[in-house]
Amino acid sequence: MTKRAAVLVGVLAAFSLAGCNTPTNEAYAGPGWYLEKPRAWLIAGPRVFGGPFTYEVCEAKRLELDQPTAVRMLCIQELGPINSYGPY
Repeated sequence: MTKRAAVLVGVLAAFSLAGCNTPTNEAYAGPGWYLEKPRAWLIAGPRVFGGPFTYEVCEAKRLELDQPTAVRMLCIQELGPINSYGPY
């Protein structure tokens, strides 16, 4: 591999890894229950779809979704800002 190709691969790898950083911390608005979808790669953190709710409202929002999606969503109680690993 030439030097130019190695640099190009390194830059592409850096950009692809930077794309994994999601703004889950920006979704935190205070303590409460959040509707989240865990990811297969734990380092990517959860995807937050709504909150903060009470538990009953969070479950109602989850059950409003179609069945295959609702099964994969979780209502997680967050007491502090969501870190990149979420509740894991």
